[in-house]
Amino acid sequence: MAKRPLRKTNRTVLIVVEGECEEAFVAHLKNLYYRRGMQLSVSIRNAHGHGPQGVIDKLKSVAKTADFDHRVAVLDADIPLTVAELTWLRREKVETIVSNPAIEATLLAILGRRPPAATPRCKTDLLRHAPGDQTDAHYHQQHFPFEILERARERVAVLAALIAAVSVQQA
Repeated sequence: MAKRPLRKTNRTVLIVVEGECEEAFVAHLKNLYYRRGMQLSVSIRNAHGHGPQGVIDKLKSVAKTADFDHRVAVLDADIPLTVAELTWLRREKVETIVSNPAIEATLLAILGRRPPAATPRCKTDLLRHAPGDQTDAHYHQQHFPFEILERARERVAVLAALIAAVSVQQA
């Protein structure tokens, strides 16, 4: 009897985001860039707006029930990381992707707009340039189609890192 070939197991990636807007955007990227057969399993979890500590708490709670090959924290810079939080992320080898000052700034940059330095202004400007509910999947399909993302990928580091997290097998 011939030996059956070994089945390759999927590499697992956990992405923990700060809030609903980030969750909808990362899910949109996953829908566009993830392909069947990649041997990659991507899970997205939401800390529901509790800042860096909320993301760390969610990473810790998910780790109690599941093991992931790669973990990613998606954060806004408007609430700075404490030394303890930064130390924990480094010690646990969690990839950290930070939008400065917030995800809305990253979205503005993708659209080719210069983001303001303050989060409230970023939110206002984004609503002016891309009106709609940022927590809705259709919003991201409408304002951030594949072609726009591909053009922005080279110049927006946060976007490139997020695309890599949902599509590339990391070493």
